[in-house]
Amino acid sequence: MQNKFGKYLKNQRKLKKVTQEVLASRLGVSTVYIHQLETAKVDAPSKDKCYKIANALKISPEDVWSNAKDHKLLRFLNKENIISSIDEPITSSEKLLLDLFRNLDSDVRKDFIGMIFMLLKSDKRVTSQILDKVTKLTKSA
Repeated sequence: MQNKFGKYLKNQRKLKKVTQEVLASRLGVSTVYIHQLETAKVDAPSKDKCYKIANALKISPEDVWSNAKDHKLLRFLNKENIISSIDEPITSSEKLLLDLFRNLDSDVRKDFIGMIFMLLKSDKRVTSQILDKVTKLTKSA
């Protein structure tokens, strides 16, 4: 998986000439945590933590959060084996739909997946492989 957020954080930290130790101290976290963020050993941080990172490095909070969201999306796509067959980049509309989906409560998510399944099932272009993945999502949602 790409380490989008980690590379971004490390680059910003180095541009500001801030060590992992100093950043960790400013955030009140361990140096190990900063290292884990930069090497994608842990997921990208929450919005609140991103804003704290931005403040500590004196950079745009929106840029930090945007990079974190992109990283989280890529991780989700990888986990669901969606991205392995995608050769082109995800569009902003697709990102928005996935973000909306991830924020649905579990009952609404199940209904949503059911509707998508019915639409896909009626489309002759959709392979049985894709339908199997949607069925698996339906059971795990």
